[in-house]
Parts: sequence; C-alpha cells; structure tokens
Amino acid sequence: MPAPRDIAGRRYALALVAIARDDQTFDAWLDAVQALEALTAQRAYVQALQGDGMTDGRFQAIVRRVFPSVGTKQMNFLRLLRRKGRLGLGSSIASFYRELYDAERGVLRAEVTSAVPLDDGQRQRLQEKIARDTGKQVELEARVDAAIMGGMVVRIGDRLVDGSTRTRLRSLRTQLERVAR
Repeated sequence: MPAPRDIAGRRYALALVAIARDDQTFDAWLDAVQALEALTAQRAYVQALQGDGMTDGRFQAIVRRVFPSVGTKQMNFLRLLRRKGRLGLGSSIASFYRELYDAERGVLRAEVTSAVPLDDGQRQRLQEKIARDTGKQVELEARVDAAIMGGMVVRIGDRLVDGSTRTRLRSLRTQLERVAR
C-alpha cells in the first residue's frame, strides 16, 4: 500500500514542476525525487539523515552515492528539505511530482487488476481502449489478484471500474436478498 500523501509534499512538487518547466529539466527532477524517495524509504533513514550527527558534507556524500548525477539545484533542494526537517515528505513529494509530470506530458496512468496475468495482446487492447476513451497517452500497470475470481478492475486516478466476478457475485447476492425479503 502506498504511503499517505501529505499536502506539503504537493506544494514542494508544484514548486519543482515550475522549476522544471522553466529550465526544461523534468527528467532531472524526476531522478531527484526518485532518489529522495529511496533515501527516505524508511523512517530510520529519515531519522539518520536528519540526526544531529549528520553533517552537511556527510549528507551530500550519501546523496551522491544514491544519486551520482545529482545537479546543483537538485542537491540544494535535498539540502533544503533536510535543513527544514522535511525529508519525511520524500515519498509524498515523489508521488505528487510523478502525477504532475504525467499531467504535464498528457500521460494517464491506469492500474488494472485481473485474476490471471494479462498477455501482451490483452494489455495492448486495454491500453488502446483507455487511450481512445480518454484522449491521452496511457501507461498501464497490471497486477494479479486471484481473489477477484475473474474479470478485471481498472483504476484511473480516482475513477474505478470494477468488472470483477467477485463484485458481480456480491451484487447478485444483494439483489437476491432484496427479492427474498
């Protein structure tokens, strides 16, 4: 389950997108937020990076080990987060940045869950249908969950299309219970 997103993370991500737009450095900032996410993946990492014993020089050395191609602006951003005690927002900032970057590029992310793995043809047809319906380029992430029994569940942003056998059976049971009363 993804980490909860914090509104402060959105504000930082919005600022990064504005900088990236001005400088045309979207990919460099994407690399930076992914490195930030890796650096702050666990609470213990955040505590160590923000701890009293962590000097700015040591912090920069750690960042360079994780993110060797870090640019000056990206490093300064990471240092700012550390100085403000906001490294814990790493996953939130990264999540919001990816979402905003996708919107900037006209890319829509769709997540499909099926009971069995989709073959390449099924993935392609589903991706093309979603692209036709939305008018956007689609990046599809497929997952398998045998608990849905059959069919599929498609999530696009906050929209959910549930065509799973499990949901259809629940709906049928509810209808039968209403009739039986």
